[in-house]
Amino acid sequence: MASLVEVLCPHCEQNLKVPPAVFGKKVRCKHCELPFVAEDPASKPAPKPKGPKPAAKAASAKPKKVIKAEAVEPAAKSPFLDEDEGVQKVEVIKEDDIPRCPHCAKELDPPDAKVCLHCGFNNLTRERAETKKVIEATPTEKFLHVLPGIIGIVLSVVLVVVNIWFISNVREWMVGTIVDMDEKDAAGRPKFYIHPAALMFAIGIISARLILQFMRVAYRRLILNPRPEERVKK
Repeated sequence: MASLVEVLCPHCEQNLKVPPAVFGKKVRCKHCELPFVAEDPASKPAPKPKGPKPAAKAASAKPKKVIKAEAVEPAAKSPFLDEDEGVQKVEVIKEDDIPRCPHCAKELDPPDAKVCLHCGFNNLTRERAETKKVIEATPTEKFLHVLPGIIGIVLSVVLVVVNIWFISNVREWMVGTIVDMDEKDAAGRPKFYIHPAALMFAIGIISARLILQFMRVAYRRLILNPRPEERVKK
């Protein structure tokens, strides 16, 4: 069986034992489950050795005692144990297993992403979102956009006040005009060729139609679309 080499996971800094055959391939750490490229530790440049201290040189000059060790026979290996028992294995990530965008073929991040960050392709609707550079509206443009809605509310209030004032005074205004019959009813009120209620009703219908149009503009500009359209950057 091929010998195993210890490599360090760059994410969680845990040691993993991997076969040399996976060097240069992307593997998944069993500790943090994050992918990384396994590199041969021997191929990395060794750190420059620092000069020994004077005390260390003096110590190295002293002769070392040689201790004879008795020969110990290696313990017999149980035939029921696996050679890889206790070794932390890693999963090699194949290129075919990497989730990729079906539109631009780039790797999805995260793997279960619904929308590709590179091209904007939606994996659920199978449509690509259009991207464009826009310029944010200025405060003046925002004010001019909502100004018709504000004017519509003001005009609506003015029409309501004018109608109330008109209803309160219309009978007095009709006295002495061509519609005045110069007669009085049983209650002592002057008679007219055109009843004041009919005139009030006509003015009310016209005012209600105008108020409806004004409020529609205000609803669109202040509630449905309170922000102006952004300009496309050329």
